[in-house]
Amino acid sequence: MAEALPAVLASPAARIVIIGPGLMGGSVAKALRTVAGFAGRIHVVNQSDGEGRAVQKATYAEKLPGQKSRKSKLVSACFSQLGPAVDGADLVLVATPPQTIPGIFQALIEQLPPQTTVTEIASVKGEIAVLGKALFGQRYVGSHPLVGSEQQGFHAAKATLFRAARCVLTPTGKGDDQTCAFLRRFWSALGCEILEMSPEEHDARLAKTSHLPHLLAYAYMAFLGKSDPAALQFLGGGGLRDFSRIAASDPALWREILQENRRHLHADLSRFRAVLDNLDHALMEEDPSILQGILVQGQAARAQFQFPPLLKS
Repeated sequence: MAEALPAVLASPAARIVIIGPGLMGGSVAKALRTVAGFAGRIHVVNQSDGEGRAVQKATYAEKLPGQKSRKSKLVSACFSQLGPAVDGADLVLVATPPQTIPGIFQALIEQLPPQTTVTEIASVKGEIAVLGKALFGQRYVGSHPLVGSEQQGFHAAKATLFRAARCVLTPTGKGDDQTCAFLRRFWSALGCEILEMSPEEHDARLAKTSHLPHLLAYAYMAFLGKSDPAALQFLGGGGLRDFSRIAASDPALWREILQENRRHLHADLSRFRAVLDNLDHALMEEDPSILQGILVQGQAARAQFQFPPLLKS
């Protein structure tokens, strides 16, 4: 059951800063207004020209769902620099690609008010979590909402993106309890179910459930592209469409994610090669029960997963 926003965010004077107004950061802003009922100020820091026009439109003109007028703005103000944006901030959420986050953290520590809670939504925690803890102490805990889209940019942001989704919090010690409680209520108010695990556990598990599937989808579509695309392009059914959807995601972003988590991915790829070798051997055997056994194992494993429900936007 969704919780209300933390008490400090219930005031119209509350201030949330979102650094990186792409799909995820933009969806947080929209969910705050339309799902969580946030009435405070949302400051967006846009350090990339690519999203500038869309964010400026949301700042000054976008009408929110259910509104009869444009009196309430989605984004209160858009900044290109951190300093004026984070002044008086209650929460700073960093929603930029993983490799940019350490630099943003280093810049934030010089300008952040002492009471501000800090989180980021990187798909890989590792060094980011270590640095965040070193710089911000107990007021930092990482977040990772397990949602996304192959679409990119602020224009693709949806207020319902986090509805019935899961969000992983990655505390590093018992001293993080207060910040975890704050972020638990924050993400729950946007529609998320909350899980907690260490940054290392997060990276090891996400390598298997997210990063390796993306890598395999990209690799398989590259294989098809080299096979005979002219003959194959009209033969893709729903199965290939569903399997390959994530290969339409931003390659530059996923290169960063895969490289950042390469230690866990390397180990999982080695194990998966053994599975492929076993599958190849089963295909060549005259005994069909060997192949049948592998397929049954796969079906049974999938049945154990508790996927979030598919909801209409």
